[in-house]
Order: sequence, then structure tokens, then C-alpha cells
Amino acid sequence: MSKPKLVLYSPELPCCTCYHRLFNIAFECHSADSAAGFHKKIQTLGAGAAVVCLCSAQTQRATELLQFEALSGPLPILACSKSLNPDFIQEAAKQGIDRFLVCDMEPEKISVIIHEAIRRGGLKAFLESSYPGSLSSSPHARKMIDEIVHAFPHRLREDEIARRLGISRSWLQKLCRRAFDLTFKQLLRRIWVHQALRLMQHTNLDNGEIALHLNYSEASNLARDFRKELGCTPTEARRRLLIQSPEELLR
Repeated sequence: MSKPKLVLYSPELPCCTCYHRLFNIAFECHSADSAAGFHKKIQTLGAGAAVVCLCSAQTQRATELLQFEALSGPLPILACSKSLNPDFIQEAAKQGIDRFLVCDMEPEKISVIIHEAIRRGGLKAFLESSYPGSLSSSPHARKMIDEIVHAFPHRLREDEIARRLGISRSWLQKLCRRAFDLTFKQLLRRIWVHQALRLMQHTNLDNGEIALHLNYSEASNLARDFRKELGCTPTEARRRLLIQSPEELLR
């Protein structure tokens, strides 16, 4: 399976534990030792995820190393350090980081967290941007988005998400229609096609590997969803991604 691209910010790369144990082995890793270089690589490389690695930093220095321009956008951003404390998490969250690693975790566990971040990357932003109104005035819609993002790439059944929201299945359908002008089934198909497009854009995975990552039983089922949602095959969608974003293709 092809290696996903990873952008790494590490002020002291030779001392970076995660780089030597995992990042440079399991990923196509592009490192930067400055905030400016980190931002540039995020914008130009088409990576699947980015990591602010502070493994070599003392805990008391960690927050100092996060004082660069806040990160935003669909790319998932993770942070790794020797230890995690509430102050570090709070400061990192302000910079757009919402997933945290500890450098002495097993490499397999770190790899799983990063791959999950890549699969989920951009999903919440995509759903929130697709909602026509203010989510603050629709707690059920916000919670529905949160439940879908949390469960991804597992597929919540209609009755299961209705139960989690404390509403009936008929009310869930009304909510989907009102929020996205789609049935719940259509909304899920749109989500999976969007995430497949992002994996095409940000990784070197082929269509079969993407289907596997997104828990499709067969690659033909992924192709079926592309035909229904975009009117084209996954291969044709790849060509369109050269000039359009996943969001533009789904408009």
C-alpha cells in the first residue's frame, strides 16, 4: 500500500523520536524546522496530515514552540510531545490542533491515530459548510454532524443515529432534508464520496486501497457511489481533481 504524505514540524529533527521510529518509515514524510516552512509545505505538498512534533522539547518549552500562525483548513493537524498536560492541550487547541500523541506510544498506535485523522480530515468542516443556517440554533443538526464525524469511517444506521440524538427516524429524515436537502442515505453517500476524493487528493492510494480505507466491501461499490453522486468513475474524478477541489466537484 502506498505511503500517505505527512508534513512534520520539528525544530530539532535529529532528536525527533517519532521521526526515526515511525514518520520516516511508515509515511512519505516532509519535514520543516521553521513555522514558515511548515505552513508552506502544508499549502503546497497535498499531504494527508500534518504533525507538530515536540518530542525533543521539554514540557515547559512546548507552549513556546506553538507560538506561530494558527492553523486552519481541512488538513488534520496533530501534535506530539513527551508528555501532555492541560496547559499544553489548551494552547495547542488554540492553534488548530485537536489530536495529540505521546512520543513513547507504540508506533502502531501512533500510525492508527494518524491514519484515522487522514480518513476523517475535512469531514466536519465539509458538513458544517454544507449547512445553510446557523448550527448554534440547531442543536440536533450539530449533534448529528458530531456523531457522524466521531463514528467515521464506520457507518451509523439511521435508527442508531436517531437513538443517539433522542429523536424518531421520521424526525431524523426531516432534519436531513431541512439541513442538507438530502435523505439520510444520500447524505452518507455524499460524505463517503467526499472523503474518497480527499484521499485521492492527499494520498497515493489507488481506488481499491481507498475503498478498503473507507470500509467498502468491494471497490465496485465505491465506483457505484461515484456514478450516483458525480456521474463519473473514480478514475475520471481523479482527473477532475487536478483543476477542482472535492467541494467544487460535489456542488
